[in-house]
Amino acid sequence: MKKEKIYIPARYKSKRFPGKLLKNINGIPMLLSIAKKVEKIGFLPIIVTGDKIIINFAKKNKISYLKSKSKHISGMSRVSEVIKKNNSQIIYILFGDELFLSEKHIKKFVEYVKRKKKNNCWHLLTKIKEIDKNDLNVVKCAVNQKNEIIDFSRKYKKKYNYKCVGLFAFKKDVLSKYDKLNKSKKRINYES
Repeated sequence: MKKEKIYIPARYKSKRFPGKLLKNINGIPMLLSIAKKVEKIGFLPIIVTGDKIIINFAKKNKISYLKSKSKHISGMSRVSEVIKKNNSQIIYILFGDELFLSEKHIKKFVEYVKRKKKNNCWHLLTKIKEIDKNDLNVVKCAVNQKNEIIDFSRKYKKKYNYKCVGLFAFKKDVLSKYDKLNKSKKRINYES
């Protein structure tokens, strides 16, 4: 039986911390730590990258990978480019720097997605902590009464009481359109 996949978008030239995915944390490269978590819950980790250094890392560590274009507006657009041949109807994405997510949290998220099949996309959120409010590395969001995300911001605003965690799921037909979208003005400002 084929394993379900979790895609891990990875780029080496991060603007805020270049090379962070290959940095050792407790003696293990961050990206390897994330891939091992995915394997522990019975999924196949697939690194998606346009960077030769990360491809070589994946080969050396026997982690499956797919090559994408080197430039993308986000990790989701990177995965969107390569999923055409995936037969799954739900595509799971885990960002390579989510070290604090345990296998239990990832598995619980997958189980939730499988129960809520009517949705088109899912995004793991946590309540924002006081320490995160002024951290521009933390993406905050506001949700409506239906628990749907209505806006994102790196700056804390009143009613932006959730922190975005880099664990997502999309119906394949929704995600396949993602890399064709134009950058919003807000996205362009985040990258500046």
